[in-house]
Amino acid sequence: MDTPLFGASALLIALATATYLAYSPQPPHQEPFHMARRARVVLFAGAFTSAFLLVPPVAAAVDEVSRQDGMGTLFFNLASGLTVLSMHLVTVYWTHPATRIRRAIASYICFFGAVMAVQVWEFRSVHASSAELFSATASSATADAFVLTHLGFLDVMAVAVSLQYAALAHATWPRWRVAAAGLAVTTLGGLLGLAYSLARTGAAIADLTGQPWPDAVETHVVPITGALAALFVTAGLTLPTVVQRIFLPHNQSVTGRAVKDDAVRRIALL
Repeated sequence: MDTPLFGASALLIALATATYLAYSPQPPHQEPFHMARRARVVLFAGAFTSAFLLVPPVAAAVDEVSRQDGMGTLFFNLASGLTVLSMHLVTVYWTHPATRIRRAIASYICFFGAVMAVQVWEFRSVHASSAELFSATASSATADAFVLTHLGFLDVMAVAVSLQYAALAHATWPRWRVAAAGLAVTTLGGLLGLAYSLARTGAAIADLTGQPWPDAVETHVVPITGALAALFVTAGLTLPTVVQRIFLPHNQSVTGRAVKDDAVRRIALL
């Protein structure tokens, strides 16, 4: 059941990414626009990789090829972390004054780098396969610390991005319905990501305390929310581009996109 779900999610994310790259207008020759575009492309790549690595045979194959148990999980942690980091960076241009954009980006990247440094340091002492690390069943204290560090980071970041995108969707709805709809879908993706991380966190803690949760949480809730989170985030950020460049007249698309981006920034600063 899980493998087709994750595979379909990864395929749809790849199609959404290709659509964005094919139809998105070229940004003006200003660094903030290029940073936002690069952040969105990294987000799509991270979402695709996350969904792909959730396929159990893929994670197992990464372990085998790298000759290192748990390497598939480490790559998943990196990809999912990059996804939520990029969700923040995509909105930096909208929500920060021009003079603070670089500082905000640097602070987010440093925070993410510090978390990943801790993850890599913990991973050196982990001796468990990706299948064991994705499972809620405790294998060792070091493995538990590795998993909970990643999930704690996701919990905090998922709450932050969900609130951020919900506020932007609400602010843009009165005038820019297409942009607001995309932001709302992205918010739903963030909430699904939060459900995924909270479900895994709760299951891991419950197992540590000797009161394991029902198997349905690990076999249904976790995989479904994880796959759909990546898909909805990608779809939400692609939606405005698709609507304005494909369904609306071509001579209105670039102007509409530029005006929408500027409106989002102005409203968010109020």
